[in-house]
Amino acid sequence: MTIEIDLEKAIQDAKRGEEFAIVQLFRSFNPQLLRYLRHHIPFEYEDVASETWVAIAKGMKDFSGNSRDFRAWMFGIARNKVVDYFRTTGKARLAIEKERLQLSGDHHRDGSDTTAVPAISNISAEEAIEMLTKTLPAHHAEILLLRIVADLSVEEVARLMGKSQEAVRVIQHRALNTMVKKFNRNVVT
Repeated sequence: MTIEIDLEKAIQDAKRGEEFAIVQLFRSFNPQLLRYLRHHIPFEYEDVASETWVAIAKGMKDFSGNSRDFRAWMFGIARNKVVDYFRTTGKARLAIEKERLQLSGDHHRDGSDTTAVPAISNISAEEAIEMLTKTLPAHHAEILLLRIVADLSVEEVARLMGKSQEAVRVIQHRALNTMVKKFNRNVVT
């Protein structure tokens, strides 16, 4: 049995300091947040998610807007936490990717794999995100993550990334075309 949560009411209650409302928001939005953060910081994403929720709880009284605005605000905070993570740990994104490949046993792959892609129904959302973004430039992957995983509008992504809406649309279009070409090439055996 699924319990329907009135997100608009939860936001208003959270603004008044109702802890249960923050829990409701957490339950509603945390899965998307984790998928987004896992792409950027594969081994410490849960810590960064916790920091994001602490910042949300602290800033909630000053937040204004609806659930759509909340989602955009949350992912803006998360993006800042990712930047802070790399700045404070001194790790470069390339080092994170090397760690990911070494632990996954995937270090022999160079993106030129021509084997058939496994059936989509047999892979998790995280594996699908990884498969779809591993060959894209970072800003292309980021736009796809924010548009698809975070479910943000073009306008919201443009504001978060400091780009025009047209630039976001063009980059998204190019990224999706790249994925279609890669997927079609890998499906042929």
